[in-house]
Amino acid sequence: MSDERWLDEDAGPIVPAYLLTRGRTVPASEAIDLIAVIITAGGLTPPLGLGPEHLIILQKCTKPTRLVDVAAELNLPVGVVRVLVGDLHARQLVQVEHPPPAPDAKVLLEVISGLKAL
Repeated sequence: MSDERWLDEDAGPIVPAYLLTRGRTVPASEAIDLIAVIITAGGLTPPLGLGPEHLIILQKCTKPTRLVDVAAELNLPVGVVRVLVGDLHARQLVQVEHPPPAPDAKVLLEVISGLKAL
């Protein structure tokens, strides 16, 4: 097998996404919604033992940021970022604000009926 496909002249070796999560597909702390808002909760100095991706997430989330936006900025699959954010949440380094629940379908139908009546 040639080493060419695993190297990028500008970026260096390419790491497959599943290695960033050590093969895990489920977040450590809890299920994190795609539109959940992530914000850094820790102090200015991150603890030892975090990977570079974890540190980038902490840096990007000093302001409230949606999980999908973090994934887009890191150019990583959402599932990978979900696991990495779960790691940070389990260590209480980020807060995860869940989106409000969707309104009941009955309420939406009543709103549509009211709009049609106008």
